[in-house]
Amino acid sequence: MNRLQRSLLFRLKLIFCWSVTFVYTGSAQEQPTPLLDEGIRLLGQGHFLEAVSAFNRYKQLAPADPRPYFYAGMALTETGRLSAAAMELSEAANLAPRRGEYRIFQANVFLRLKQTIPAVDALALFDNKEVAKQLDSAWLWLLADVYSRLDQSDAALQTLDLLAKRNPQDFRVDLKRGQIQITRGEIDLAEGSFKNSIKKSSKNPVAHFELGKILHQRNELSASKKVLLEAARQDPGNPEYLHRLSLICLALDEVVEAIEYLRRAEPSAAGFPQIYYALGSALQRNGDRTKAREYRKKYQEFSLAERAKEDREREVGKLIKSGEKQLDEGNKAEARISFERIVQLDPDNWDAHGYLAEMFLSSQDWQRSYEHLARMEEIDPESAVGNYLLAKYWFHQKEFKKANVYAERVKLLRPGHAELRNLLGNTYLGLGETDKALREFEAAVQLAPDRSDFRNDLLKLKNLKSP
Repeated sequence: MNRLQRSLLFRLKLIFCWSVTFVYTGSAQEQPTPLLDEGIRLLGQGHFLEAVSAFNRYKQLAPADPRPYFYAGMALTETGRLSAAAMELSEAANLAPRRGEYRIFQANVFLRLKQTIPAVDALALFDNKEVAKQLDSAWLWLLADVYSRLDQSDAALQTLDLLAKRNPQDFRVDLKRGQIQITRGEIDLAEGSFKNSIKKSSKNPVAHFELGKILHQRNELSASKKVLLEAARQDPGNPEYLHRLSLICLALDEVVEAIEYLRRAEPSAAGFPQIYYALGSALQRNGDRTKAREYRKKYQEFSLAERAKEDREREVGKLIKSGEKQLDEGNKAEARISFERIVQLDPDNWDAHGYLAEMFLSSQDWQRSYEHLARMEEIDPESAVGNYLLAKYWFHQKEFKKANVYAERVKLLRPGHAELRNLLGNTYLGLGETDKALREFEAAVQLAPDRSDFRNDLLKLKNLKSP
């Protein structure tokens, strides 16, 4: 997560702590409850897992209220559990499809999961330009950021225009506008935006850095160095600033100064291997050939590893898209090949295991389905989908106690899931606990009154209990 996203999340959490009723209006669940308030308080204090627990307890009281799903999605995002967060946010969006805030945060998480198409779909609500105008400024910032990461620069700039109207002196608007203009190749416009940003706030290291890069690109080395020195003075530990300064110093034949900046940046070189390469070049020019070779070797090792990782991630992404497309077209055999290839490339890919588990469950290939279900549980033991599939698996094996345990776990997360409640009723029926089974069947029918199979299960049990 970049610095802007962390800052946005912080501001959004503050909004939630002081105003919770804006998220959900209508029905008897309109007012916040102490349990919901507790979860929001814990979220604001950074106790994310405790907050999720509180939201899950509140769901049992109000399964149709979208707020606990949304807040749980936020908390899970903060812990890095992005797949689980996406599921919570999807449930919130399903329950309140016109709520713009939900859609923005959902798209943000989808993007972090590198799921571009769902992210674009989540933002379709904003095709109506009036929707964005109703948002709090913090949400507009996140919307602009998401549009930018989706390479939808026109929409991002339009969102920034809304922010500029609200606060014309906000230096961050010009900064973000300039960054977007850079991606569009509008270098002169970007330069003007960065200069405007600095005029509005001189304490602005990112704008200084972006302006310094433009000047460096134009070979205006002295001017670039001056601007970058200010960026590094304001943010002295930033390795990107120090690396860029070193390149300019090398171009100016200021080798010793370049080495000084690179030594300061070296602790971050594992995540920014260009520092190793620049150090090798600087030491070579300073006459230390042995050290220069060492650093260039480090650069090659880290670069090769990073390239292999990126290649693997690209291949996995292509295979996921291909497998999903094949499933949509009914080509299950081809889809299975794609997902099995993913598991070979990335044994911890939960999604691929999930698709394979569902495919093998539907074909009643119990052994192979369990292999993937067990791996899914190792990767994410708290997943609602994983636990639901395990409940179905054990139910089909007539292991009703195990099925019941997994189904009850899912109920904590998805009490409004009609199929889950019906499955849970059947696990209780298999255990001979007919009163509990009856409650679950009644809940399933209430949640999905059009499902004749749920009504039949309820009717059968009622007939069985009748004297």
